[in-house]
Amino acid sequence: MPSRFALAAALLTMAVVGMPCAALAASGAASKGVDVRIDDSRITESSGLALSVRHPHTVWTGNDSGDTARVFAIDTETGKTVGVHTFDTEVRDVEALAITPQGRMLVADIGDNDSARPVVRVFWFDEPELGSTSGAWASWELSYPDGPHNAESIAVDPTSGRVFVVTKGRPGAVYALPATPSRKGVNRLTKVGPAPDIATDAVFLQGGSGLAVRTYTSLVVLDPDTWRETSYQVLPLQPQGETLALAPDGNGLLVGTEGTHSRIQQVAINVPASSTTTTAPSPTATPGGAPATSGQSQPQTQSQTRAVGDGEGSRLVANRGELFAGLGACAGLVLLAYLIARLARRGRR
Repeated sequence: MPSRFALAAALLTMAVVGMPCAALAASGAASKGVDVRIDDSRITESSGLALSVRHPHTVWTGNDSGDTARVFAIDTETGKTVGVHTFDTEVRDVEALAITPQGRMLVADIGDNDSARPVVRVFWFDEPELGSTSGAWASWELSYPDGPHNAESIAVDPTSGRVFVVTKGRPGAVYALPATPSRKGVNRLTKVGPAPDIATDAVFLQGGSGLAVRTYTSLVVLDPDTWRETSYQVLPLQPQGETLALAPDGNGLLVGTEGTHSRIQQVAINVPASSTTTTAPSPTATPGGAPATSGQSQPQTQSQTRAVGDGEGSRLVANRGELFAGLGACAGLVLLAYLIARLARRGRR
């Protein structure tokens, strides 16, 4: 039988270890809401996610490199595919989706694992109906000012209509498309600020109050004016966390992963106590008519945009210190528990 000292020490250690570890686990817990698995064997590498603006409780996703030019509509209540839209073109590495408030779908063929593509493309068309559909498309060609980058994130500021790409490098960065992208020639991107390392998707929060950027394990919110970090949190553990979108109920975000029958979960978000955003929403033109073809003009864009600067100042990191402190406490106290157990065994010999 173990001594009273050993038993008391073990119980005390378990309690002390459990508190920071439980708090750490809770920081990455999913919230109530969407929690489904994609019920479609054709979707094996979900690498982009966008909340529909036309169809309730529906998100769109697409496969990573190797698939044809198509996107899938997923019912967030059942996980079943309720629509497949094809657009007749060649794609290389589709990594992200976004839908503007006016219902324009952006399909970002911006993946570049070898950082060797001098030009990447974003295809766009009106958000499709559900069911089996196909249609025309238009596109923008993009290039970076500092050479090729791999990227898996595209996001649209709902207050200005400005489109942004977030690169996946170390370090990552946020790049802005021109206020009025051209369909003729190559659009030069502008670097506006830093981003988390290994960003795999991004979406603007409702009202444009922040740019949420996910990595494989974490979620960071950037201020859309200064591009400084305003919050940080751990996401639920996923095999390869790839996707991020607004939640259908307007409360939190959806996170998803690659793989067959991959899981989409809703998570709460650590909203900053106050926003530094001062730019008032600017009017945006609503594109009309049928989806453009390769011979039609590009969609109208906003008359004003949110200011974009270099944003390379120091980054405000919220909650990260608590995360690392929790990890350190867990590791140290587990070691302490092991040593106490060893001493107790020696005492019984």
